[in-house]
Amino acid sequence: MKKIKWLHKLFNLRVLVSCALMITLSFAQPALAAYQPPTDLKSPTVYTDSSGVRGGCKVSGGRSLTILAPTTHVGQTTLSHPTFAWLVPDKQPTPMEFTLYEFDTNDDPTKLAYKHELQSSLGIMKLSLPQQLPGLTVGKRYLWQIETLCNRNHPSRNLLARAEIEVVQTPQTLKTELSDRREHSQKATLYAEAGIWYDALGEALSSSANEQLLTAASLLEDLNKL
Repeated sequence: MKKIKWLHKLFNLRVLVSCALMITLSFAQPALAAYQPPTDLKSPTVYTDSSGVRGGCKVSGGRSLTILAPTTHVGQTTLSHPTFAWLVPDKQPTPMEFTLYEFDTNDDPTKLAYKHELQSSLGIMKLSLPQQLPGLTVGKRYLWQIETLCNRNHPSRNLLARAEIEVVQTPQTLKTELSDRREHSQKATLYAEAGIWYDALGEALSSSANEQLLTAASLLEDLNKL
């Protein structure tokens, strides 16, 4: 798990987007990532909803735990070990638990694929599946969640955010385009335009500090509109 240092004070999505827009208006910038949902758009199951959040933990200013991924449709990845990201609004460190489940043939997330406990940190946090794990399988769908363990005796009161992810093949045209790009921000744009959310955000969060802010904020703005 790595915390994105450059965003440790930006705990509100609207603030994040506003900052990026101000920077974009102040300086000449290359084209930013523009997320286009997959053409074969799939709705999530009953395990997620439009808010993606439940729970009653007290956090600063009444803000809630936010998953940085689509919750009104199933986000896609081409990676066997993708990166997951979320926004923590509270500066008070709290134990958290990341869990990944695999859906079975009956569309039930019954198989535990990965579980990891960590400490919360204000701002954007991310977690990549360890390389020593077998990894996710192309054609399968998974449910991932991040839970704030503020009350272990009453789990229903913990903040919980969920989203679904599907593993897809990389289109050949995208493979060709990616081979000609070296910058993370350029790759993020290609993934975003192809509707592959998790790879786009993962590339954005791997670029240099300035590129991270602009590219990630552009993606989150598109997601916020959806």
